[in-house]
Amino acid sequence: MSLATKTNASELLIVDDSTAIRMLLKEIIALGNIKKKIIEADNGVDAVKLFQQYKPDLIILDIFMPRADGLQVLQAMSKINKRAKIIITTASENIKFAEQSKNHYRISGVLLKPFTKQYALQIINQVMNQPW
Repeated sequence: MSLATKTNASELLIVDDSTAIRMLLKEIIALGNIKKKIIEADNGVDAVKLFQQYKPDLIILDIFMPRADGLQVLQAMSKINKRAKIIITTASENIKFAEQSKNHYRISGVLLKPFTKQYALQIINQVMNQPW
């Protein structure tokens, strides 16, 4: 079974205050042969600016960050482009919060930390292959 995605989307925004997590996600995307221009932000304020500038159709967003948390970012992004697919990342102890957020905002997937490369790639591909 191929792990590559079927989408034609060209840009992906990774938002996490952890450099290690951003690097890991970029590695996973490369391993999955996902052909996207990757844009990165380490805080919520920069994430919204980059989202406005590049209009990526896939965002991997950490919920708990400095300078505007993930929920503030979700609110801002929903005003800019409701069609973007968003995967939120959070620690496993925050699963209840993540599920409530998923129901309240237009969130396409939840990636629980810590995660394996295979699990992350599975979630990313599932979301990318969802219909709009």
